[in-house]
Amino acid sequence: MSPVKPVNGEKQQMPGPKYVLWQGQGRDKIIAPSQMSAKWRAEYGSVYRVALFNYAMGHAVGLINGHDWKVLRKLLDPYVNFSNSAKLTPKVLQRATEHVQALPTQTLDPTKEGKAVVNTYRAVQPYPFFTQMETFYGPLTDAQKDEVWSISQILLTLSTWTVEQGLTRSRILKYMYSWDSWRLIREFDRRWRTFNRDIVKQKAAEIDLPIIKLWNNIQDGDMTKDQLIHTFTQSIFANLDIETSGITGCILHIAEDKRIQKKLQQEIDDHKDNLVDYVKRQDTFMHWCFLESIRLEPIPAFSLADRCTGDKVLGGYHIPANTSVVIDAHAINIHNPYWGPDTREYRPERFDGLNPRDLKYNLSTFGYGSRKCLGVHLAGKMVRSILTALFGQYDVDLEGQSKDGDGQFKTDKTSFSALYVANIEMKPRNL
Repeated sequence: MSPVKPVNGEKQQMPGPKYVLWQGQGRDKIIAPSQMSAKWRAEYGSVYRVALFNYAMGHAVGLINGHDWKVLRKLLDPYVNFSNSAKLTPKVLQRATEHVQALPTQTLDPTKEGKAVVNTYRAVQPYPFFTQMETFYGPLTDAQKDEVWSISQILLTLSTWTVEQGLTRSRILKYMYSWDSWRLIREFDRRWRTFNRDIVKQKAAEIDLPIIKLWNNIQDGDMTKDQLIHTFTQSIFANLDIETSGITGCILHIAEDKRIQKKLQQEIDDHKDNLVDYVKRQDTFMHWCFLESIRLEPIPAFSLADRCTGDKVLGGYHIPANTSVVIDAHAINIHNPYWGPDTREYRPERFDGLNPRDLKYNLSTFGYGSRKCLGVHLAGKMVRSILTALFGQYDVDLEGQSKDGDGQFKTDKTSFSALYVANIEMKPRNL
């Protein structure tokens, strides 16, 4: 029996599906109603500290609360706010263009003349990773790129363990249950800290570089080394699968629908004389394409578990202290009357004229409140930049059997996020 009950015994129906899931030693309550979940994220939760997850990034800005969060967020804001991301847009677009230009060298089928076949996910993945690295660390040498990419693969390998909510909650069993994972995560932590120390030594004279300024904050006692290292772990490494899946899903949807692809290409062509300003905008058909993609393919499908910090009343229901709560993004984005009878259809035009306040409560995208993605402003520009570079230069088709029996794009079922396995075929446009 769930302890989540109506206040004063009122027999009201909590809208949307509700579940109680056994997870290791405790139960997670999943709340689906859109307005309730937004309020929860903005006001009530503190992240459930599971052992591996806590070791890797427990002091990250996205996982702390209260005064510590306010202080750390204020120190980080100059590097991640809307204004700074706008200044970075020319560089972000340039990196996207360079990345797309190199994709034909990765073709999986050299026999197709004039065309390139690539695995969409693998082809996209390095772009958001190295673009975000450069915004904080400046240009990297080839050796530095090789090392930090190797470090990233350790955490990606551990991603399933990192979000595991099972026996690793037990202090007694956390080592016995996942010994190999603990060994790997310690290797990740050691190499990542060493990488940062070496970069700071090598670039100490570049006083305007974000990593140097932030490292000085550590020396001044404004933040701890764990807070900075863990925040970058979360922002650059842990979010890589999510960022890549978001971009990949959008590319696949656009590649599948030729009407949408042609409309997008026409919009890109119409703005070819000022693509930087075009990428900055959030009122374009391209931006709607992205929103519609993450509406249909929310990543992740469920939020990480938050713990109720005290007895709370939410939507007329009493939630006891220490109840673990996760949010079902599918219930908000798809199983929601707000989106109408064609809710499962990919139709970007549905966003034309929608009230942004309505979207806040009916679209799960980058989190809420203190859990909102740190790099949300830069991420949006990275997505629009690579869509501009790809569809501005290429006609893109799905290649091979890209969908499963349910009509969904095939994914690696062992991945926490939607790791798409579909390929695309790229053919230069006749401009």
